[in-house]
Amino acid sequence: MLKLAETIHAGPFVVDRACYTDPGIYDLEQKHIFGRSWSFVAHESELAEPGDYRTAEVGGQPIIAVRGNDGKIRGFYNSCRHKATLLLTERSGKCERIRCPYHHWTYDTQGNLKSVPRVEAYGPDFDLDKLGLVEVPAIEQVFGLVFVKLTTEGPDLKSYIADAMPYLEEIALYTDEPLDTIGIYDYLYDGNWKLLMENTVDDYHAEYLHDYAFKQRASVFGMKGNAGFMAEEGSHFSVDLGIHGAFDQKDAAETLVVQQVRNRRVYLNIFPSLIALYNPVWDVTALRVIVPIAVNKTRVVNYVLVPASADSERRRKIGERFHYSWGPGGRAGVDDIEIFSQIQKGLMARHGGRVIVSRGHMNPGPVGGPTEDHAVRSFWAGWRSLMADAVNIGDETANREILERENATS
Repeated sequence: MLKLAETIHAGPFVVDRACYTDPGIYDLEQKHIFGRSWSFVAHESELAEPGDYRTAEVGGQPIIAVRGNDGKIRGFYNSCRHKATLLLTERSGKCERIRCPYHHWTYDTQGNLKSVPRVEAYGPDFDLDKLGLVEVPAIEQVFGLVFVKLTTEGPDLKSYIADAMPYLEEIALYTDEPLDTIGIYDYLYDGNWKLLMENTVDDYHAEYLHDYAFKQRASVFGMKGNAGFMAEEGSHFSVDLGIHGAFDQKDAAETLVVQQVRNRRVYLNIFPSLIALYNPVWDVTALRVIVPIAVNKTRVVNYVLVPASADSERRRKIGERFHYSWGPGGRAGVDDIEIFSQIQKGLMARHGGRVIVSRGHMNPGPVGGPTEDHAVRSFWAGWRSLMADAVNIGDETANREILERENATS
């Protein structure tokens, strides 16, 4: 247990490599981070009418978000009460009822079990009313974004997002009309899920890894250096503000408000797995959802949002602009996917020491410079605060597996 505690609490300026590579720590993350945090599962435009549904995975749990015939959006575990079969396998769709493909147990969109073939064989005490779909403990919406939480403990959604609310509002409601989703797609990369979260708030790499892409963008759009990051240690968010022009960091915590957001490129990270992007120069608003698949495999689900009234030409241009830079084959996306694979392989080196996240640690306060690790440290502070419980309460199975591996290699 002591070695696990030392691994998780390596320090504010270093991260133990095992946090990216150990399957036991990954299992603890699924339980103690994704099992206890609010996770994005759908945009309300996907659930506009009764019967509209969206499937997702949160903390390794299969989830259905569906709008019932009563108009209410609910979250259910995507598992039949009979033999546990996945009920819905498409990413999204529309259904009048939810029918298990295995034995045709059938539920309505409010989760009630409505019919069972040859039900008489179960005897007179078999009660359909007691075998409805199991609801997730919590599902809430904010600014058209639907989140679930796999526990009733902890804050409600708005309290969880807290000081990030003004930024999320400006991104999700940048227009006065409803938004549609276009071009929802996902891709996989060979690396730990935290690599993308770190990379999003790491401007230090941009001019080196994305040198060609940045030269191309600057020549077309005249873009200059980033403004900086705002991240409160232990909070559930960080904000990367600005791609054209800097601001006075001393006053940033007080002045980074709605008007600044409207005129800047913004990355907003909502811990642990949602990245919201707003770029007024390119007329692009997008969401990026990180879904851990394994300790070294991650799925990234991308949403591009457009005003509902946007014509086909504007939709096409917005989609092209997003894919140009952030798509898996885009000028920056392809670099990131490749480097994540290289990082994951490098993390397996036995004698490489710990990962360093100390850039800019001399600067106190909630605001960091454009190439500092301020927001990265904020992310890890949130990570440690949740993972500490795994040590304190003693998650016996995962801890035993980790200790066995540690003893075998020590």
